[in-house]
Amino acid sequence: MAVEMDKEICSRMFRHPNIIWRRKTYFFRKVFRGGLRKIDSINSISASTFEPRWNGFTQFSQQLSANGYVFVENFLVEADYKILKNNWPRTRFFTPVVPNEDHKTSDKGLYCQRGTPGFDTKRNPIVWSLYEMFRSKDFCQDVSELCGDQIDRTPYHLLCQNSFWGSGLAPHRDSHDEETHSKINFIFFVESNGSGWEAGGTGIMRTNSFEDPIFVPQNLNNSCLFYFSESDLFHGFPTMKFGKFRRNVIAHFCAS
Repeated sequence: MAVEMDKEICSRMFRHPNIIWRRKTYFFRKVFRGGLRKIDSINSISASTFEPRWNGFTQFSQQLSANGYVFVENFLVEADYKILKNNWPRTRFFTPVVPNEDHKTSDKGLYCQRGTPGFDTKRNPIVWSLYEMFRSKDFCQDVSELCGDQIDRTPYHLLCQNSFWGSGLAPHRDSHDEETHSKINFIFFVESNGSGWEAGGTGIMRTNSFEDPIFVPQNLNNSCLFYFSESDLFHGFPTMKFGKFRRNVIAHFCAS
């Protein structure tokens, strides 16, 4: 859960013309997408043998420990990245921006909670294979080594996002809870047609405003931003520019 947000920033995001339109048409979009998913279920599908591979990132452990975040490019092996990009889930598998949303104005979907998928994995085998990669022993070991504290971590929440003109993320910190600790999150930027804040590059800030950011990623294709969820830093991005899009995966890891 997001905490310590600036109410004025949330209000501006809430009032963006494209977000107003999407909020007002939420129920139509939800029903229409649900109908398309039912039609999809009639069609036959072929099995997937996709086993994505990642490029090592444990060498950035000191940088993560020193700064509380680290940005990694060329996250997936190039051939596997192209397969994921070319097989990104259709819009029908995402929940539209809900009517009362004011600080995370993107479509979200393909949730996986503690290893249990909330979607039809046979209809989205490529994303499910990516999730299986995140859940693999070797990947979890690399995440733990990246953190540099000898604490074993596993993913407890995974999801995909589609962002567009007007999408934004109000700068915030992540809330703490009693069930999870030693948390690290990462945003896997799969594809975008822009760079930096204009196209949804989630930045790292000292405060809950967009003034004087510490870091704003420019490459939003096959790159990944890791950050300690329990740090004092804020993260977010201002409303995206007209004509821009962003596709990404969010992964939450905690002590296993």
